[in-house]
Amino acid sequence: MAHDTADLLFETGVEEIPAPAVLPALEQLQRLVADGLSGARLAHGEIRTFGTPRRLTVLVEGVQLRQEDLEQEVKGPPAAAAFDGEGNPTKAAQGFAQGKGLSVDDLQVRETDKGAYVFATVNGVGRDAIEVLPEILAGAVSSLGFPKTMRWGSSDFRFARPIRWLLALLGPNVVKLEVAGLQSDRLTWGHRFLSESPISIADPSEYLAKLEDAFVIADHARRLELIEEEATRAAQEAGGSVRLDPDLVEEVNFMVEYPTALVGRFDSRYLELPDDVIVTVMSGHQRYFAVEAADGALMPLFVAIRNGDEQGLDTVRRGNQRVIEPRLADAEFYLAEDMRVKLSDRLEDLQRVTYIEGLGSLYDKTQRLEALVGWLCGRVVQVESEARTAAERAAHLSKCDLNTNMIGDTKLAKLQGRVGAEYARRSGEPEEVALAIGEQYRPQSASDTPPMTTPGRIVALADRIDHLAACFRIGLRPTGSADPHALRRAAQGIVRIILDARWRINMPEFIATALDNLPPVENEDAIPVEQAATQIDEFMRARLEAELANRGVPYDLARAVLAAPCPDLLDAFERAVALRDSRSAGRDAFEQVMMAAERTANIVRKPKAEQQLALAPEALEDPHEVALNEALGEAAAAVESALAPDAGRDYPAAWQALADLRQPIDAFFEAVLVMADDEAVRNNRLALLAAVDDLFLRLLDVQEVVIEGAA
Repeated sequence: MAHDTADLLFETGVEEIPAPAVLPALEQLQRLVADGLSGARLAHGEIRTFGTPRRLTVLVEGVQLRQEDLEQEVKGPPAAAAFDGEGNPTKAAQGFAQGKGLSVDDLQVRETDKGAYVFATVNGVGRDAIEVLPEILAGAVSSLGFPKTMRWGSSDFRFARPIRWLLALLGPNVVKLEVAGLQSDRLTWGHRFLSESPISIADPSEYLAKLEDAFVIADHARRLELIEEEATRAAQEAGGSVRLDPDLVEEVNFMVEYPTALVGRFDSRYLELPDDVIVTVMSGHQRYFAVEAADGALMPLFVAIRNGDEQGLDTVRRGNQRVIEPRLADAEFYLAEDMRVKLSDRLEDLQRVTYIEGLGSLYDKTQRLEALVGWLCGRVVQVESEARTAAERAAHLSKCDLNTNMIGDTKLAKLQGRVGAEYARRSGEPEEVALAIGEQYRPQSASDTPPMTTPGRIVALADRIDHLAACFRIGLRPTGSADPHALRRAAQGIVRIILDARWRINMPEFIATALDNLPPVENEDAIPVEQAATQIDEFMRARLEAELANRGVPYDLARAVLAAPCPDLLDAFERAVALRDSRSAGRDAFEQVMMAAERTANIVRKPKAEQQLALAPEALEDPHEVALNEALGEAAAAVESALAPDAGRDYPAAWQALADLRQPIDAFFEAVLVMADDEAVRNNRLALLAAVDDLFLRLLDVQEVVIEGAA
């Protein structure tokens, strides 16, 4: 019989939490509460979270008011230890029964796959939810993790910011709990400046409405929509349209509780600054949104989101305008000072800027990039001479903006590359060179697009492979979630650039060239070049596997392709996609081929690794082994033809050639004893199977493929 239910509301009120920490905390809170309710046998409905800078809230619909009764079977000691030879209980049995609140007579002996063991059936009467919830909720708050925490008062309790109140209700009833010396109640607080008195919440259903009456939009999803609507309206009323950067919208969302948009102005002379600089000054320094005209040109306007209502909005507007002017003036000064020196004349100064300790300066890195660009241009067939000239010049100038005043401003440092592109234009460099300089760091995130120009792609690849080689060589390999040198992003960038450009690059050679270009390394954590090359290659394959998963390739096919030789990332990608499509088109037929090929691999892999197997076709006698050898020859020729570069690498045709081997393989195993007593016959048959296995390895390692229903 189902218990009655009630909604659970739990709010932790705090001093302002830094905006980037709020959403991760809410995600943790939802998971911790869900796990706690599940562990406590309390069924429930949907779990929602609400967050502002001053509150972390979870609302759980339909929580059972009482735990389900428990009947649990518990395994105890082995029967031989629980009872002596005459069947009398030992201390082990007595202790086990006593610990479960039972008598020895309640124990049962049962056979398991590990022998006879004692079991006890434990019955637990469910408790009221209001008695169980305090431990769950207090534990959830105490378990929240933040990038930085603090202590306050005399307590050792740590949190992102001091906790000021706790609201905990199960239906109309207060859930009594304590965190950091604070007792829970039914009280919450509204906007810090627009609401003075505490707010009593009689039931969770009135929480959002009562807070909104107190100038708090607690639902962050609704608040985000309001910010976008308010900003759009304000910009339109000023004659423009707002640029709503999603990351900035999310950050602003967790900086306010009651958003109101306003439009401010700045001196139009600052429009002479590069657009990226203006937008970054507004967003990075002040969290303002840029406003553009119908033609996309920036207007001397910005949209700011105030944490409050419209009262005194003109005063707030004037304050924001006073603040932005000095920031733009700083950028104007940086530009004027930086342009006193041509971009190319800054190269020598890079000798005084360390790249990574023990790996030379940025000047040294620039020289390595130029060498890598030359290597790439000589091997990527799509690179024409004009693109090579632009790529080499872009590599030469690629790091020159790193010692400018503009990039020296920490809030503008993320413009590296883009500032270099603008300075290259103003220094008279060709547009294709400027574009390549600006594209060298793309893609910077999963949502960012790879470089669009050939020189930009070349420089971006060279920059990333050099960075990977340098870091892996001195032992800076990422561990767990820690990746301070952004090596995963660098490797993922290489994968995405190659796939987007459809370039065929021999990765082991590319990696080896990058490692060879490094200066002599004297570092106690350094690893040998060969080991670093292996690690980078494995690292790149892991990034390609993630990209294949994003493109809908099942994990087993991705691993099967990557376990086979795959020096060319594009080739591996296309093989995996083709195999995915082949399996989707006919799973039963695909798996039959896999079973035949896997049987071959299981037999021959070990002998193949231990000895040299050389096939002597003239020594084949059994008609079935002769037939398999003939089918193998035809399949090998078809695979070679299908995978030839001038044939466009027809992977489906190559797979079909392999699939045609299934019947000869099955017939061979039905009629032929591979492990014959005669060593010469045995080795020749193994050599035949090794050739079959090698041919399948042109596409995939069949031992990595998961076959449904297989043990």
